[in-house]
Amino acid sequence: MSSMSSYSIGVSGLRNAQSGLSTTGHNMANSGIQGYTRQGNIQQTYAYRKYSESKVGLLQIGMGTDLSEIRQIRNKFFDAEYRDEASVSNFYAAKYVTGQEIENILGELESKYAAQDVLSNVWEALNELTIYPDGIETRGSFIDTCVTLADKMNDILVGPGGLYNYQLNINDQIKKYVGRINEIVEEIDGLNDKIVYREMNKDQANDYRDSRNLLLDELSTYLDIIVKENSNGRSDIIVGGKELLVNGSVNKLGLKYSTAGYGFVEPVFTRSEEILASDAEVISLFGDLSTENFAGGSGNCAGLLKGLLISRGNVLADHNTPDNQVSNFLIPRVEKQFDTLFVGIANLLNEAFSSGDTFDLTGEKGVPIFTKIHEELDFTTSNIQVNPILRDSNGYNFLALSPSGDVADTTAILEVMKKWENGVEGLKDDFNQSMPVNSYYRSVIDELSIELDEANTYYEEHNDLLVSVDNKRQTLSGVSLDEELSYMLKYQYAYQASSKFINIIDSMVDKVVNGMGVVGR
Repeated sequence: MSSMSSYSIGVSGLRNAQSGLSTTGHNMANSGIQGYTRQGNIQQTYAYRKYSESKVGLLQIGMGTDLSEIRQIRNKFFDAEYRDEASVSNFYAAKYVTGQEIENILGELESKYAAQDVLSNVWEALNELTIYPDGIETRGSFIDTCVTLADKMNDILVGPGGLYNYQLNINDQIKKYVGRINEIVEEIDGLNDKIVYREMNKDQANDYRDSRNLLLDELSTYLDIIVKENSNGRSDIIVGGKELLVNGSVNKLGLKYSTAGYGFVEPVFTRSEEILASDAEVISLFGDLSTENFAGGSGNCAGLLKGLLISRGNVLADHNTPDNQVSNFLIPRVEKQFDTLFVGIANLLNEAFSSGDTFDLTGEKGVPIFTKIHEELDFTTSNIQVNPILRDSNGYNFLALSPSGDVADTTAILEVMKKWENGVEGLKDDFNQSMPVNSYYRSVIDELSIELDEANTYYEEHNDLLVSVDNKRQTLSGVSLDEELSYMLKYQYAYQASSKFINIIDSMVDKVVNGMGVVGR
């Protein structure tokens, strides 16, 4: 073995030990950085020098070690599983939060002013009228409960803290998240360029890869993404079969109005900075959500953005809204149910007490209890008021309760109470049978509670899986200071061993050159 070859072996050991110490120090310095992936040196034999050939075979001498690469200690399967669970858990989180907010708006979680209490007050006022049908106080109390009912239903649907206002709040969130998605995709595209450039020049780009993976993790909370890494290191992003980022081409998301007149938007592929009209010919990111299957566990249930869209819906619904516009959408379905409930009660009272067959205290034909605010619009919650005539100080006189003209005649009142308890026209069950007021209300609340519990159950299941997968990722990719300290000691010993090796070779060369004298003397 030549002395110079021996020197190269020792130097390669020094070089690789020093690189190992550098990588270990880099891991320890970045241990607290979110998204950082532990790095490890991959070493291999450098080359072999042919020494001789014999009958037993080729004899070679190793020339030392070489640093093959500084590799991220990361598992792509864990990444894909993590992103799938993040997408699904955030979908159900959006539905669960929306359901909780609906319950707050309905007052179900409050001790006062719950919708159920308002309905009970109307029933009690009717019961009092059967006892004192001509009483000023009982008549006034009934009118007041009708006013409270109208106000409560209006508050629930279109009031400042009502369902429509919450739809607008979700709409703003959708706009914000679409903007953030565009930012993330642009950043990933920029990181793709940096990774490709550095790795083409045989430099390591692991820190850029960490930044990209962190952005992909965030993107997976908003959308159900498929990530494909090309051989050159560039990552492509697919959403629902549509290309969001492919080969350096970014398909930017924009917005268009879902339905004219409401201001609700949906994400579409467009480079327009303006919100497009509802009839604009563009490709939707998700397609028609009203036809998708969102049954529990469906593969369509993924991504915070889609969760917000099906929670918000595309319309402010009322009892006339077609089922296909509400069946898949959480808030519009509740809006239609509550408008149906209120309109059913309003029609019941109007038909009983102001159909032209009942008389007030003055002996005249009665006036409607509920009237339209704007005659040209439909009879819906947002366009219903208690008749201003009845709300005057002496309005109780014009409350027509008697079908015979006798103020003590409670026949009409009892008939209303009978229908209230046995079935009101317009309040239908799944078999198209008329339902009592309280049963219909309870069915709406129960349906909401079941959907809310289901969303919470699926959220917890997938969030537990998310935490489990993340723990696996951290076990593999996270930095353990104790483990890095052991690597540091290993590389220090390797460095010292290589140094001693070189010192021994150096002393041997010195002995040969300076200690063996001059030939011939």
